[in-house]
Amino acid sequence: IIMSLLCEQCGYRSNEIKAGGGVPKFGTKITLSVNEVADLAREVLKSDTAGVDIPQVELKLDEGGLDGLYTTVEGLIRRMHERLSGANPFGTGDAATKQHRSNDGGEFSGMNPNHARYVKFLSKLKDMADGKVLPFCIVINDPLSNSFVGPVPKIAAALALQAEKEGDTVCYANYTDRNIFIEEYTRSHEQNDMLGLNDIKTENYLNDGNSSRSASQGTDIMADLPDRLQRLDPRGPDH
Repeated sequence: IIMSLLCEQCGYRSNEIKAGGGVPKFGTKITLSVNEVADLAREVLKSDTAGVDIPQVELKLDEGGLDGLYTTVEGLIRRMHERLSGANPFGTGDAATKQHRSNDGGEFSGMNPNHARYVKFLSKLKDMADGKVLPFCIVINDPLSNSFVGPVPKIAAALALQAEKEGDTVCYANYTDRNIFIEEYTRSHEQNDMLGLNDIKTENYLNDGNSSRSASQGTDIMADLPDRLQRLDPRGPDH
C-alpha cells in the first residue's frame, strides 16, 4: 500500500509503503553485494518492519527503525544518511566546531573526538551512496518477508523485453543474480512479540470455556506465501 502526503501550505511531502496481506511463516534476510556503481541503481522495496545493516561502516538499523519506502540502493543509503544527520542537531553550525570542554573560559576546544568519528562515519556513508567507496554489502532483514531487491536496471529491462517477446516468464525463472543471497529463517519469540503475533488468537475466540461449541473464525497458521523475493515479477518494457 503506497501512502502519499503533500501539504499545500508548507510543501511537506511524505511517501510511505505499508505491507498488506497474510503473515508469512518465515522472515527473510537479503544480502546484496554492491560491487559497482550500477548496483546502486537497483530497485529496493524496504518495508516498515525491515532492518538494514552495512557491516563495512558498522551501521545497524534495527527492524522498524526506518519507514517503509520504495527507492534504489543509493536512495536507501541517502535516506539513512539524512535520518542520522538530522538526529544530531549539535553536529551542525558552531556547536560542531566551537566547544568549551573545560571551565577555564579560554579558547574554544577542538572538535569532540566522538563527534569527529561520527562526522567521519557520515562522510563514508555519503561516499557509499556516491559510488566512491566500493565494494560493500547491505543486508535487509525483514521478519515479515515484505522487502525486495531487484536486479541491475539494464538486466531488468532486458528480461522484460525477452519475456514480452517470448510471451512467457521462463526467462525470469532461469535468471540467477549472483550478487544477491536470500535466506529464510524462523522468527524469534522476541520478533513475534514486537510484531504482536504472540497474542493473536483467531481460532475459537468466541468460546467462553463453558460450552463445548467451537466457533472458528479463521486460522492461526501462518500463510504459505509465494516466493516474491527470488522470483522476478514480469514487467513491461516501459517500466
